[in-house]
Amino acid sequence: MNKQTILKELINVGRKLVKDGLVVASGGNISARCGDKVLIKARKYPLDSKSPESFVLMDMSGDCKAGEPSSEKYMHLACYTARPDVNAVIHLHPVFSTAVANSSIKMGQVSYELAACLASDLKKAVYKASGSKELAREISRVIKRCNAVLMPNHGIITVGKDIETAYQRAVACERACQTLIFSKLLGLSRFLPRKEALRIMRLYK
Repeated sequence: MNKQTILKELINVGRKLVKDGLVVASGGNISARCGDKVLIKARKYPLDSKSPESFVLMDMSGDCKAGEPSSEKYMHLACYTARPDVNAVIHLHPVFSTAVANSSIKMGQVSYELAACLASDLKKAVYKASGSKELAREISRVIKRCNAVLMPNHGIITVGKDIETAYQRAVACERACQTLIFSKLLGLSRFLPRKEALRIMRLYK
């Protein structure tokens, strides 16, 4: 796809994420591969901005010829470097995912929906400072084994073969975390049997 097509998809998904309530104000950031570079949300722009200037083109070292990329650029680049199959990255601060990330709750496959959409486990990262290269290294370590990572006191990051896949995974993870919290409130905590979860994940890889 050319730059204009990718930009249009990023803008559309950014607007959907805000509409879904998965991010507020200028929080969160999304990106997609564009040839040997990355189109990433520009700093201080809200995700539902329609302006082409809300995204900037940066190289794989994080440098831009025009504009200022998101402060989380290193984390995005870490995903692309660790996973050649990844063409899009979404980072958000949704309520339920962040709550589960902050807790000591064990995260398993809550539903068929999560296992099928994510096609991997949902892992937790060790806390590292936002925007830091330390966080990028931590995400690089974890993302090699999964398609979504919960970050304590921060949020969630999902990856995909394209921006729509990464978006669907973000929505599925937030829904699963909400389901888990509600189940805990009801005194329940039941995950899919591991054998069944693996079967489903293999089907959708």
